[in-house]
Amino acid sequence: MFMSESENKSKGNRPASRQDLVRMLELRSQIKSRTPYFRRFESWRYMRLDYPWRKPKGIDNHQRKSIKGWPHLVKIGYRVPKEVRYLHPSGYRDILIHNMKELEALSAETDAARIAGSVGRRKRIELAMRARELGIRVLNGRNLLTVTKTEEEAEKEEPAGKKKKDSSKSKGKKK
Repeated sequence: MFMSESENKSKGNRPASRQDLVRMLELRSQIKSRTPYFRRFESWRYMRLDYPWRKPKGIDNHQRKSIKGWPHLVKIGYRVPKEVRYLHPSGYRDILIHNMKELEALSAETDAARIAGSVGRRKRIELAMRARELGIRVLNGRNLLTVTKTEEEAEKEEPAGKKKKDSSKSKGKKK
């Protein structure tokens, strides 16, 4: 399926098909495997300097001059394809959600939900159940739905006629 450039732009620069997306994700993983770890100049030498990247600006800086034997500079050539930039490895956009309104605004074809850490357990379970109904993937929802049981499953395990033993008796030593 071939698309003109205007049609491709109207789709928001998304790949034409799922197959193209998979190919681009593989390309991204190859590029990232070759990309060096960029760190701040001489941060390995002085404890007072943190590791995160800062552009070297000194007049005689070896790293800025790209002299052999010094770490590489951040350059545009290390970027990944625009269509797969910032996507989750599964190919979905990773969207942080806090409530039901944000969940229902997502698209099942392109988005995956990540439930915020500030959301409590009860709301997490409700969000995960609603996401299952809508067909939206939850990236950090492991064990949310397996731990909770539906009312029907609970009734099957425990017949209505039987009662649990009263364990309120003390289990101390007998005299």
